[in-house]
Formats: sequence, C-alpha cells, structure tokens
Amino acid sequence: MPKNPAQHFSPEELAAALGKPFPPTPEQAAVIDGPLGPKLVVAGAGAGKTETMASRVVSLVANGLVRPEQVLGLTFTRKAAQQLEQRIRRQLLTLRSSGILAPGSPAAKAVENIAPNVSTYDSYAGDLVREYGLLMPVEPNARIITEAERYAIAHEVVSNYTGSLSTDNAVATVTATLLKLAETMDGELKDPQDLYEHEDIFRKTAEDLEKSNRTKGEFGKDLQKYLDTQRLRLEYLPLVEALKKEQAERGVITFGEQMSIAATLAKNFPLLGEQQSARYRVIMLDEYQDTSHAQRILLRSLFGGEREGLSVTAVGDPMQSIYGWRGATAENLEAFVTDFPQPDGTPAPKDQLTTSWRNPSTVLGLANDVASELFSSSPGERPVDELSPKPTAPAGTVELGYFTSEDEERAFIAEHLRQLYESTPEGEDFSAAVLVRTNRQSPLIAAALDEAGVPNEIFGLGGLLWQPEIQDLVAVATLLVRPQDSAAALRVLTGPMCGLGIADIQALHSRQRNLAGATEGRTRWEGGDPLEHLAIQVEEITAEGPDQVLGLADALADLGERDRYSAEGLERMEEVSSKLRYLRTYSLGKSLNDIFADIELLFGLRTEVLASGKPGGATHLDAFADFVAGFHGDGLAGLLDYLELAKEKEDGLELGEVPLVRNRVQIMTVHKAKGLEWEHVCVAHADSSSYKAQAETFLTKIEKAPGDEDVIDVPEDAVTRTDFDKACTAFKEQNREFQAEEAARLFYVAMTRTESTLTVTGSGTNRMKGKNKKGPYSYLQLLADKHPDLVVHWEVPEVPEEEAEGAVNEASFPSLTPQAEALKAADAVRAAMEDLPALRDGEVFGLWEQEASALIEEHKALQAPVVDVELPGELTASDMVAMSADPTQFARRQRRPIPFKPNSYAKRGTAFHAWLEDRFGSPALLGEDELPGSHDEPDHDLESLKESFLASEWAQRTPAYVEAPFEITIGDSVVRGRMDAVFQQPDGSWLIVDWKTGRRPQGAALASAQIQLAVYAEAWRRIHGVETVRAAFFYVHENYLLEPDDLPTGARLAELLSSAVSTPPGLSLR
Repeated sequence: MPKNPAQHFSPEELAAALGKPFPPTPEQAAVIDGPLGPKLVVAGAGAGKTETMASRVVSLVANGLVRPEQVLGLTFTRKAAQQLEQRIRRQLLTLRSSGILAPGSPAAKAVENIAPNVSTYDSYAGDLVREYGLLMPVEPNARIITEAERYAIAHEVVSNYTGSLSTDNAVATVTATLLKLAETMDGELKDPQDLYEHEDIFRKTAEDLEKSNRTKGEFGKDLQKYLDTQRLRLEYLPLVEALKKEQAERGVITFGEQMSIAATLAKNFPLLGEQQSARYRVIMLDEYQDTSHAQRILLRSLFGGEREGLSVTAVGDPMQSIYGWRGATAENLEAFVTDFPQPDGTPAPKDQLTTSWRNPSTVLGLANDVASELFSSSPGERPVDELSPKPTAPAGTVELGYFTSEDEERAFIAEHLRQLYESTPEGEDFSAAVLVRTNRQSPLIAAALDEAGVPNEIFGLGGLLWQPEIQDLVAVATLLVRPQDSAAALRVLTGPMCGLGIADIQALHSRQRNLAGATEGRTRWEGGDPLEHLAIQVEEITAEGPDQVLGLADALADLGERDRYSAEGLERMEEVSSKLRYLRTYSLGKSLNDIFADIELLFGLRTEVLASGKPGGATHLDAFADFVAGFHGDGLAGLLDYLELAKEKEDGLELGEVPLVRNRVQIMTVHKAKGLEWEHVCVAHADSSSYKAQAETFLTKIEKAPGDEDVIDVPEDAVTRTDFDKACTAFKEQNREFQAEEAARLFYVAMTRTESTLTVTGSGTNRMKGKNKKGPYSYLQLLADKHPDLVVHWEVPEVPEEEAEGAVNEASFPSLTPQAEALKAADAVRAAMEDLPALRDGEVFGLWEQEASALIEEHKALQAPVVDVELPGELTASDMVAMSADPTQFARRQRRPIPFKPNSYAKRGTAFHAWLEDRFGSPALLGEDELPGSHDEPDHDLESLKESFLASEWAQRTPAYVEAPFEITIGDSVVRGRMDAVFQQPDGSWLIVDWKTGRRPQGAALASAQIQLAVYAEAWRRIHGVETVRAAFFYVHENYLLEPDDLPTGARLAELLSSAVSTPPGLSLR
C-alpha cells in the first residue's frame, strides 16, 4: 500500500487498536495492506473473507487514502449487505474512538462521517437506472414486478397473440417458454436482432456443407431438430417484443431487465463510469463467482480498464460457483484480472485466503480431494490452492456409506442424529443439518427423523402461502367472495377453525345439493321408455349448470334441518357462519389490509399462532400483511387470483424471516445451505441420479438464448453436414461436462458446511444400464476408495429393492389430535361462558379474542427478558426525538412498523411549510417521514398561521438556505434530515430556525424536542466547519422563539443516543 506520509498503520497495529482477539494471518494481511488498485481475492470456504473485506476498508480509511462515503460494497442478498455494512461501520466507529488517529489528520476528519454504501447488485443496478435511465431512454421509475405478476401479463400477451407459432403446446406452456426466453435474453444482453443473426449464421453454416450420402433427407435427424429449434425460437421473438411493450405501457420491469438495462447504459454511455468512479474510489465485489454476464458487463464498464487511484477488489471461490442454472459463471472470476487491469495495463494481482476457520482437518482433506479431482480435468493453472485447517482445528469425525435402499439410508441418518442429539450435554445447543439435492427428498427424511424422535424442520419447502396460518387466512377470505370454492370450505370446516367430522361434512354436502335443487341421488331406471328416462337424467344434469352452482359455504349460511347434524357440529357451524356473515356485512367494504385484519381477529388466528409457541411467532402473518399492503391489483377477488398464481410461479411467496431454531435438525437443499454452517452435517442421497448432469443448450432448448460463447466450432476440413452434426454433439458434451463440474462444486459446498462431524451417504439403484445406471455418486466413490477407513457401510445393489407387496397406506380424515392441555382449557372456557350474560350470536368470540390476544402478547413480552430490535443504521432527526421521548415505543415501532394515522393537523403543517417555501422561493422537498407538524398538537387553521407569520419579524428576513439537507454520523447511526431555514447573522454566525405550527411542549416533551435542534446545530457545524451555530423553534401562532441555552454537541448527542437504546425490560435496541 502506498504509505501516507504522515503515518502508516499496519494490519497488525489496526487489529490491536480495534481490540480484535487475533492478528490477521499473513495471507489476510497481504489483502488488507495491498496497494490502492485492483485485486482478485480467491477465498476458500470458511476462510474469513467478510472480515478481511471489512478490514481492508478500515485500513484504507485509517491510512488516509479514502473516505468512508467513497466505499461501495456489493453482494447478492440484503442480509449479506447488512452484515458487511454493519461490520465496516462498527470497525470504523471503533477506529474513531481508539485514539490512534492524529487529531486534524485526513483520516480523523474522514471518520467523523461514516456512511459507506453497501447494497445488493440488483439494488445498485436499480439506482443506476433511476439516475441515468432517461439516456436510453427507459422509464426510470418503473415498478419491479414479481414472477407471478409477469406471468399474468405474459399469459395475456400469448392469449391475445394473432401471429404464427408452429406449436400445439398449451397456452400455459407457451407462456412459460416465452418468459424463460425473455429472461435469458436479458441475462445475455441480447435483443431480437442478435438472435435473428445467430440463426442465420447457424442455418447457412449447415446449408453450405454437402449433404451426407447416409442421410435420407437434407439433414440428419438430430441436425434437423437443432435447425427446427432455432427457427421456432425466432417465432417467439414477436411475443418477446409484445411482452416488453406491454410491460412498458404498464410501467413495470423485472430485476433481470433492470440489470440488463443498467449494463447496457454503462456499456453505451461512458459518462456513467466517469461519474461512478469519481464518486466511489473503493469497490468491494462479494461472491464474484456468482455474477452473471450482464453483471460482469455492468461492473467492467463502470470500473474496469486502466484507472488510476481506483481500488476494485473482487472476492470469490471458484469451488463455490453453483448458480449456473440462473446465469452465473465462474469464468467471471478468472476474467477479473484482465477486466480490471492495473493502471499500467498489466493484469490485476491475485491473492488467496486458504486457511479454513470452520472445518475439521479430516473434512478439509476430503474437500481437497474433491477439488483436486475436479481441477485435474481442466487445463492450466489450478485456480485455488488446497485449504489448510486452522492451527487448533480438531480432526473431526467423517462417515461414508452406501445402502441398498433409500429407506435404509434414511433410517441410518435418523439413528446417527438421534445418538448425537441424545448425547448433547445439558445446557448446550444441538446444531445439525441434513442436506439434500432436491426439495422432494426432504419430507421422507423428516418422517424418518420423526420416527426416531429427533426434532426437525424442513427449511424452504413451500413459501409463505403454504404456511398453515396463511392458508387458513386465505381460505376464509376466499369464502367471503367465492362461497362455491369447495377446497377453501373444507379447509375452514375440517381444520382447527371448526374441526367438523366426516358425518357432519356429509350432512352439510347433502344440504348443499338440496339448495342447488338436486335430489339425494340420480333417478334410477325401473323399466319404461329408456329415452324418457334419459331425458329426465339430462334435465337433472343441466339443472345443476354453472349458473346454479352453490358451495358448502352457501349451505353453511342456510343449514336447513338441524337434526341432520351432531349437536357439537351444529354449534361449530353456527359459530363459523355468524363470523362469515359478520365479515361479509362489515368488512368487505374495507381496504384489503383491514379485511385480513378482521379475519385474523374474528377467527383468532394470531392468538392461535402465538399460543402454539411456533418459531418466529406471528412472523408469517406480519409478512403476509406487508405483502397485502403492497398489492397493486384490484380488490379481494384480484388478490385471490394472484395468490393462486403465486403458489405455482413464485413458490408461494417469500417466507417471513424466522429466527434460527436451535436444538433441532434442519433439512434443506445444498443451494439453500450455502453460507451456513452446523456442528453436524449429513449429506444425503449422494448417488449418480441425484447429482446427474444433463446438457441444456440453445441447440435443443428454445428458451435458451444463445450467448457470445454459444458458437459451434466446425473443423476447417469439414465437408459434409455430418461433420457439423458431430460438432454440435461435441458442443453438447462440453456443456454436459460443465454441468457435471457444477454438480461436483455443489457436493463440495455440502461437505464444507460442518464444524465437527460429516456423514455422506447414498443408496439404491434402478433397472437402467450404462451411464443411466444408478449407483454411488462418482465423487462419493472417489472418497470411499481413497479413505476406506471412513466407510461404515457399503452395499451397492444390482437390482432395486421392490416395495413390499400388499402394503396399505392408512390415513384418517380429518386428522385432528388435540393436545390434552387444549381440551382442558376448552372445558374451562365453556364452564366460564355459562356464567356470562346472554349475548347475540357472533359477539362472544370477539370479546374472548380481544382478551386472549392481549394476555398472550403480554405474557410473551414478560417471558423474554429482552427482545432484540436492530437499531436502524439510518435515522431522521424526528427518530432521535421519538427515541429520546419514549425508547420502548420507538423499539416497538421498529419491530413492527405501522404508519402513523394521517390527520388534518399534519396536513395543515405541511401546507404551511409549502407556503413558506414558495414565499422564500424554494421548491418543497419534504419526505413522507418528515411531514412538518405531524407530531404537533392541533391548534389554529392555516390562514391564521399565515397571518401570524406575516406579522412576525421573520416575514421581513430572508434565509440563506431553505430546506437544507444534511447527513452526519452520531454514535453508530447515520442521521439524515432537512432544516426548515438557516439565517446568517450580521456577526457571521448562523441561526437555524424550525417552524412549528402547534403549541409549545412542556416538561419532558420539551427536553426531547430540543434533541432535534441539537442535531441540526451539530450537522451545520460539521458540514460548514463553523463553531458559532444557534438553533431555535419558532412557534408561529404564538409569535414565540424558543432558543435553548445549552444544546448537547457531538459527544453528548452520542451519549443520549446510547442511553435511549437502554429501554425497559421487554424490548431493546441494539
């Protein structure tokens, strides 16, 4: 690193100053202290790359080479971005208070404002499109849509398409193909013209060669299929253009399109690169092996080439490149050194982090075996060295096995984890996972663990809409507008909300048929004219046509003869019926959010979830409420249609973030496990079928848009079309090998998730032959051959084990087994209800629901000494005031943000401020969370305020700044806001005035309100480098200037923020 002439801090000195328990390793120190220029860092699994990236930023700032706001960090998930930003921010805060920075030095001044920009790749692309989109032009403020929304638009485009399409596939299939093709075109940065040209070259190359004497037609069978695929892809291009046009008219866009637009902008307009490289001098690119072609073009266009004083650091691991199926390529990692050369044009240097701080030594030995075998098949230098264990790493325990059947394998895994679970010492957490290749393998593993008595949960199987409480919520909503929906009715009637038995369901179904005008059975022919009998049957059938369809919910509203039902069933049905009647009467006219809130309340869904002790509590209900609040469709029926689509097209929407549950086995796919770690890991179903590689190329897949690398290398001496056919076959085989390499990397990722024990197993076979014969996965076989001492069972069957003949699967319906405690509580409730005064139907449940919800919420808060609430990294001045006035309430609002109810007084304050800004000649620039007067008490109307202001001294003065924005760091948080007016006094000092439209606060409220003035004064001092700054509230109607004598400054403000974080028991901010 070029040394700061004042002082240079080594990585070791900085680690000591920051209070880190260990100094960096030599490899880490080389990365941290590297020169201000491009650098590729290849970091193995568990090598501490995030800590090293943060330390490099701290080193550059501490040595005065960059300021925090010149740092840009990009990664793939919001969670990873938050973790990286928090780590950088906390270390810089510690650096600021460490005392090692010389007062007045560039570094000391730099850490006064700690505001690095760390976000996801998609979020950064969105920022670029919003800022520069009009250059193309594209709509900068287009709304990001979900997969389900886009499917609905595409389905409509396909349904209305009048052009030619040589396929007899269903509309749904054509729609799916269209969406995949559009997605791959965005990822490869290809437009329709590129695909027309590619098809023309491909077809002419085949036609220019001589016809082979062995083929009957013009082309061989396979080559003809390839040509047909290219031609059919062109027929889809008008649909792609129609889809893009429809989206543009609706003002919507996908993440993939947004990234494609951003990459095209950066590539075609050098202005973006010039401005972004001036704004950011340090760029940290995380998980670079997972970037796509479009992301590579974007980043190379912005920050690549020979640039002086720019530090671009990419961190990645070629052995963890496992997202090729979504467009990622590990080749980007290899190309980084030439995409981002040094200022003199030479390739960027490459450093490595090869010490694993996670894995035991035996596990690392096996992981290195897999990596070495994979790299041995590729020419050139090995991209990453073997990993080494940390000095104190244990040997660990590894077991390898192969079994005759999947049942036997699952039983082995369950017994293995049962022993580990039961041997976990009292008071210690049990941390374990079973990693599978596909989701469909998870339920049977869970069943085996259940049988063995091992607590477990399947992670990521089904989304939000598959959660029981959400299914109940949606089922009730469906019955409000679609009473004929049998599936929703059965969900409500047979589930926990009603719990009817089969006899009552049959009786209710009979009532449904009666209401529809049907008899209890079809008329039987007992002789006579067969034509007359047939006519009667036809009349019966047509009488139950679509216009006459009635559902179970209709029967529920009109139960008919009561004696057909059981006494308890009748009571339950009447209760559900009264609730549905109430919702239809009083809720359907409300907003969507209010409708679902009413359903939650009336059916006690939130109470049931909280009472069950389910991990995460009401997290999924909260996530669903957030989704409903952001829904852009029309009405409840439109929302229900969308939810049905989202089940299929979006895996049922994204789940709420549930905290990690300890002391149970987590079952998930290897893809979902990336970045996670457990003490015990079992890698299941490591067989040749689960890890099978299949070629997927533009040759056979219409939806695969050909990219720059998708070129068939025809030998120069090729003469016949058979030669071209062979070249196509070689291309497919090359792609299959690529898929096989990715499968091997996935296996490597699975193995390196463990901190202590690793078990790798496979099982079974099939009746296929040759390459399709199921057996041990090749890399499992490799490990078993190299380490026979680790094999605990190895039996590869020749034929599959047949299922037991005559096996019968039994189940009961409905499957409801209430807990003894629940039955006891229900009896107590019934007994108490006998003493209540008479109430109308539908009132009792409402009273009990309110009481029970309040008691459960209170109990939950008291049970947990502290519920951590993450202190926002960004605050407004109003947040500071709110935190000082009532930290507990502020913490609760952070935990579950709920907008303040709009009121006329806040609107009056907004109107008054807008009038002032117009009077002072400045446009209104107020954000929604900065509505002036939103916290003031109501007092006088707008015209009266104007008159009072015009009569004051301030009407004759002109501010130097109006609505002056600011951004400073106080404590651990960035505080942003705007100042109403800033006046320069005759003596050169500054006076900040905040207009107030309400009454003066008193007592503690006054002390809290003064925090706002303190923040304004501190910001003006820092930004303009002045000392004499005053700040005051002017209460317009009272013509009163409130100017505190002693406002807290920087250090005192940080202390106030810190003290506010210490809230009463039950909630805390951190």
